[in-house]
Amino acid sequence: MLTSPVPILLALASFLPIANTAPVSESFVATGTGLKYQDLVEGSGASPVRGQRVNVHYTGWLNNFESGQKFDSSRDRGQVFSFDAGMGRVIKGWDEAIMNMKTGTRRRLVIPASLAYGPNGIPGVIPGGATLYFDVELLGIE
Repeated sequence: MLTSPVPILLALASFLPIANTAPVSESFVATGTGLKYQDLVEGSGASPVRGQRVNVHYTGWLNNFESGQKFDSSRDRGQVFSFDAGMGRVIKGWDEAIMNMKTGTRRRLVIPASLAYGPNGIPGVIPGGATLYFDVELLGIE
């Protein structure tokens, strides 16, 4: 007779599948424009068509994903960010990345200055010539 169910639960846990926390792709894909991306979660929904309104969550960093130099985050604000895909309403790197994402995809982006804010940056927020690092999730298409 067992006095505690813990050993049985621990033994059973060793046979359960472990959730995949690794990115879908181990490496970044580089496009001809210099954008690099890595899918963390591959969505199964539709991809946006130019002009469709998309809803995303994102976080942006300077220097690298682990730098601690976060400059903006819709997740932190708890507000979905919406824009018209492919229409130049956001930085070029975002337009390029969003157009080939499926709804439900979560992707890391490395965006060179030429596809972001260029040599001038945004004074006080983004230095000129900065490469930007984003974690973007395509939540839906309207």
